Amino acid sequence: MFHGVAALMARSLRMEANWLRTHLYRAVFAGIIYFLMLIAQVQAMSGVGAPGLSFFSSMLILNAIFITFGGIGFFATVITEEKEEDTIGLLMMAGISPLGLLLGKSTSRLLQGVLLLAVQFPFTLLAITLGGVLMNQVLAAYASLLAFTILFANAGLLASTVCQRSGTAMGWMVVFLLLYTIVPPMTPTIVSWLGFVGGQPGVLGGYPDVVFDWIENSSVWSRLWKIRSTGFAEAIIGAQVITNLFGALVCFLISWAVFRRFALADDHAAVSRGLLLRGTGRGRWLRAGRAWSNPLIWKDYYFLAGGDSYMIVKVLVYAFLWPLIGLAGWLTEPFYEFDYEAITRVHIFVAIGLMVLEAGVSASRLFHDEIRGQTMVSLLTLPRSIAYISYSKLAGCVLGLIPALLWIGVDTAILPEGPRVALEVM
Repeated sequence: MFHGVAALMARSLRMEANWLRTHLYRAVFAGIIYFLMLIAQVQAMSGVGAPGLSFFSSMLILNAIFITFGGIGFFATVITEEKEEDTIGLLMMAGISPLGLLLGKSTSRLLQGVLLLAVQFPFTLLAITLGGVLMNQVLAAYASLLAFTILFANAGLLASTVCQRSGTAMGWMVVFLLLYTIVPPMTPTIVSWLGFVGGQPGVLGGYPDVVFDWIENSSVWSRLWKIRSTGFAEAIIGAQVITNLFGALVCFLISWAVFRRFALADDHAAVSRGLLLRGTGRGRWLRAGRAWSNPLIWKDYYFLAGGDSYMIVKVLVYAFLWPLIGLAGWLTEPFYEFDYEAITRVHIFVAIGLMVLEAGVSASRLFHDEIRGQTMVSLLTLPRSIAYISYSKLAGCVLGLIPALLWIGVDTAILPEGPRVALEVM
């Protein structure tokens, strides 16, 4: 088994080393690090207090952003890419077991993420020289980031194992990220609301307070916020590291248990056509209908962006976020006064974030179906230039962003200084 794992991991590493996006991702990351170092050097020369702490905080934010947004597309496609290429059966016929396949594929992606953290570690040590940061803070920060990377990689492995398409797996990774961000900081409020105070039985019965404490401290965001503060003196391995590693182990074991049930399904080879409705019944007005004057825009709007039915769903989802944000504010502070401006600010921030994620997923799938369905050659034989084809397909995907742009416009109109707030969020 281990021979098969090593061979599969080496194959994955060689393939990913040939991807242009991998090198662009690393180049952008390195460029931002050097830019942050330049800012810290300028602050040190100008006499600004604790430039090392500023540089260290910027590095933590940079890592969290790259692991989160880069990991959504990087970790969530580890198994779905094999499903879409119909190579899982061949790999298993070659003698690679489900455990070996999961280890070989996931370890290669995780290794690249860990190497990205390891390469920048010496640069972060410069923050100690610049002042304001101790070695204990640096080690604790990278232990937290490493545990979060392992958790995110295994959560992506689980989503990739269960889902049949990369886009669906990415969507579930966004849901996981939202739950991971929202649930831990709201745990004390939820516990108090349900009556779990001092170990007293509440609505669901009594549970040890230590369980809820571990859930509350499992967020990497709150952990990094504590680490970057002056006077940090906690242990390097905290509750966040332990809970994240335990969650990663649970995700991997579930992926292993359900691999044969989901990864070997026979219906994954069918090309998805989005949320299209048939041309009969009450949903007749939502059908794709005749092609437009530019059929490429029409095709990607309906088959990639989902068409009119998906637009309605997204408009309703963005509308539902309004009361959801208000409910979250009430759970955090039960007696707060309704502040539509604060809710609108949060809503526009969430809407822009979701729009960026949706745009990234659409961009990654622009020619995906053509390559997967082996119709790219036929597409290029059309009497149109490659630029015309690309811009037309891009326009079809941009039409799918109309619900997000619509609600961003509504939020901008509601806020007194809406345009300025929208530009600050972007």
